[in-house]
Parts: sequence; C-alpha cells; structure tokens
Amino acid sequence: MTHTIDEVSSAVSAAARDILDNGYAVVKLSDLDAGRLQTAIGTAVEFFGRPDEEKIKHGSDDHNYGYRPFGIEYSITPERPDMNECFTLWSSRLDLIPNADDIGPLTDSFLRWRDSLAPLVGAILTEVARRFGATAPAFEKASYLQINYCLPTPLERDLLQDKHEDGHMVTVLHSNAPGLEIYAGGAADPSVTPILPGPDEIVIMPGSVLTALSGGAIEPLYHQVRNHGLDNRQSIMYFVNPEVELPLFAWVDSADGSRADIRAHVQNAPTMFGLPPVEAL
Repeated sequence: MTHTIDEVSSAVSAAARDILDNGYAVVKLSDLDAGRLQTAIGTAVEFFGRPDEEKIKHGSDDHNYGYRPFGIEYSITPERPDMNECFTLWSSRLDLIPNADDIGPLTDSFLRWRDSLAPLVGAILTEVARRFGATAPAFEKASYLQINYCLPTPLERDLLQDKHEDGHMVTVLHSNAPGLEIYAGGAADPSVTPILPGPDEIVIMPGSVLTALSGGAIEPLYHQVRNHGLDNRQSIMYFVNPEVELPLFAWVDSADGSRADIRAHVQNAPTMFGLPPVEAL
C-alpha cells in the first residue's frame, strides 16, 4: 500500500493532534517503509546472534556507538539494568562505529529505515510546533537509532525495563512482541495500558525535551516493558533530539515572561540512564 500526498498530510495532522490531545500517537506506515522496518529488525537479529567476542568489536569504548552489551543501560538504577543488549547508529556517522565496514547490511538497513522516519518525524514536529506559533528545531545530526534485543529473563524479574521517560524530544518506537506498557493518564496515574504496534505501525512518544519546548503543555509519556518470558522480542527506536549548537528556547513564555534555553536539559538527559550526553554529530 502506498500513500497519496493527501493521505500523508492527513496522517501527519492526526499524529500531531493525538500527541497534543492524547499524549502519544500511532502511525501506520506505507508498504515501502514497513518493509524497511522489518529489514532493519531482521539484519539486527542476525547480528545479535553472533558470538559476543565478535559483537563487541563493533562497540565504542564509551558504549555510545554501535554495539552496547547487557548491563550498561538502565531505566532507574544501575542495580536493575535493562534486560537487553543494543545496537545504536547516531546520525549518519558510521565512522564512530568500530569496524563498521564489516557490518554493512546492518548499517545500510538502519540508514534506510532512518531515511523513512526522518521526513515523517520532521513533518509531525513541524505541525506540533505550529500549534504553538513556533518552528520545530533541526534534529537529524543529534538523533539516533537503537534496537534493543531482549534477553531471556526469569519471570521473577517483572519488568525488562522499569518505568521511565526517554528524555528526548520524541521517541519513535516499534516492538515486535508484547511488553510495552504506557502510562496514558500521566506519570502519577498508576494504571498502565499495554500497547503493541502492528507490523506496519510505529508509536510516537513525547519526551521531556518536548515538555520543555511546549512549556509543560505536552507531558512526557512514561512507559515500561513487562517481562512475559518471551525469547524473541526486539524493539527498535528512533530517539529524536534537537540540535544544540545554537541556543534552544522554549516555544512559550515562562511565568516571568522569559523563555528558557533548554540545551542543558537536552544534552544531559541520557546521563540519567548511564549514557554519555547528547551531541550534534
């Protein structure tokens, strides 16, 4: 199924409206984009099936680029690491991934998936910003793709990832098996809603950077991942961050009439998960 220009425009408007009204959006992909999504997951699964000593050759010393082994990233506390290993690709910077030439099928599929997502994300953020009389910031050089390959986990560990928000502008997520639970009523609401996108769907989840830009009008979507004892669960994310070379001001005035520069929040958000700060690459 291909989408006409009118259908794409309608989907963008609906996604922006859902983010503003409901706190998140689910977007259906075209056949081309859905195919790119599934190819990216498939090539990553092949990579994760390799021996650990081979995978680690493709990870940076700071664990920020390429392969990231289990135990580095966490949602609340280092004593409860996320129950997955990862692979990340920042912007188009293959030079930051050690021995990237040896994993061309994986990085190529990731870049094609990114090329599908970036225009869609840009259009949706532009529409969201327009509702505040603002312009959406550039984001591609400061954003990255990450796939989480979930590890077999005893059911005594109830959550694969503890409750958190991602700290980005938005997270674009697809998971291929149950587990994701969102706090659709806000962080203080104890009730959770399980959500599983279809094979041709993505979920767009606001983070606290979008909260800061919107002056608190758009809350971050808190979420967690339930352990259902599955042995073949993957989740692929596009973590969208604004570029921060120049001052980045909120879209609305604060109580005293000023507009805060939120660059420090953007750059330091990943540190709460044990990861290095954001930089524009």
